[in-house]
Amino acid sequence: MKLTENPKDFIFRIDPLILFINSLALRNLINISLLSLFLLVLTIIFGRFFCGFICPLGTLIDIGEDTLISHIRKERKLILSPHTKFLVLLFLFIAGLFGISLAYHFDPLIIFERVFNSFHPVVLIVLVLILLANLLNERFWCRHICALGGILSILSHFSFFKLFLAAGCRRCEFCNNLCPTGAIKAKDRLMDFSNCILCLRCKYECPEGIIKYRIGFTGAPFQIERRSFFIATAGALIGTQIIKGNLYKNNKRLIRPPGSIPEIDFLNTCIRCGRCIGVCPTHGLQPCFLEAGINGLWTPRLVPRIGGCERYCNRCGQVCPTSAIRNLPLAEKTFVIIGLAIIDRSRCIAWEEDKVCLICDEVCPYNAIRMFSETLNNITLSRPYVDEKICTGCGLCEHSCPVDGESAIKVFAYNQERKKSGSYITEEKIRWRKEGEAIEELPSGFIIE
Repeated sequence: MKLTENPKDFIFRIDPLILFINSLALRNLINISLLSLFLLVLTIIFGRFFCGFICPLGTLIDIGEDTLISHIRKERKLILSPHTKFLVLLFLFIAGLFGISLAYHFDPLIIFERVFNSFHPVVLIVLVLILLANLLNERFWCRHICALGGILSILSHFSFFKLFLAAGCRRCEFCNNLCPTGAIKAKDRLMDFSNCILCLRCKYECPEGIIKYRIGFTGAPFQIERRSFFIATAGALIGTQIIKGNLYKNNKRLIRPPGSIPEIDFLNTCIRCGRCIGVCPTHGLQPCFLEAGINGLWTPRLVPRIGGCERYCNRCGQVCPTSAIRNLPLAEKTFVIIGLAIIDRSRCIAWEEDKVCLICDEVCPYNAIRMFSETLNNITLSRPYVDEKICTGCGLCEHSCPVDGESAIKVFAYNQERKKSGSYITEEKIRWRKEGEAIEELPSGFIIE
């Protein structure tokens, strides 16, 4: 899996969660996030600085905290174990061992990208829930759920530089109440380095000025309850088996973007960032809910009734950071078959109502739909036919069909082509297109009932 040269992909290059989980699921060391090893080294040296200074989702959480949440949160807080995020991380690793990548559910960088690329109502609801969770605990997501934070937490516990309560601390517990992640234990003069995000509030707001950032190796012990460990492991084993049983539903209306690699690899390679959805000029690409099974959540699918796939557009492949959608040249992209259009004659105006309608023929960019004279009920009219050898399933016909409600012509995932490598252009396809452009009469085997 190769990372594209898009400079916007830098945020995924430094994401170790993608590196570890996707490598496990694909059974292959990916190069998408090798730069994240540099982040891991910096975390071992300086601590969990990424969460306090860089993470975009953490920034949104802080903004929500400062502008609204802190003013309405009650004093009594629901405090979960600070080690919950490690159990989430364990779940992801076990799922990865079973060939399933679920990192996109718990990775803050992917969630941030998805929110600002797709603007889907369900995606926005997830973001709102993450922000409202601060009503229970400040930085609730960072404390208890974030799997990327879990990786950085483990390393930061053993970092060279840490914050310490120096001699002279009066144990006023001012820093306890100030710390957004509950990492300070003033009574014992200890810091939970695995939860400290180095926001430095305690250092700069301590009334005595005795909190220091320096080299040191002591702190609160790092441990996870044995029972919680076994519960998380059992839950992961059961959950992955359920997901594996629903990896891919045989949904004939599941149309993937042109250039998408084979489905099983696609599910483990696509990180659900939503970039392809955000750049689609027709808005035809929409996030899946359960159309592709449980593990297909948030992956892109073409909904032709909303918008078709323009012939001279390959933006989705250009912006895909993981090559789950291959970046095909425009000339080759036009030869990718993503489905097949089929006419429902019981709804078609030309077939059912004996009226003239040429729209699907006019909008087809590949000349795969043409009108031929047909006599029905003593009425001779031009009626549409689809050439399955030429149709690519772009869906522009389905989008433009003037019939109210469901279109009279629909695209189904028949003849779909999915390749990890190699060209989609063949001499046979070229010949069919040339023949289609010159055809004057209906050949045998042409009608699709």
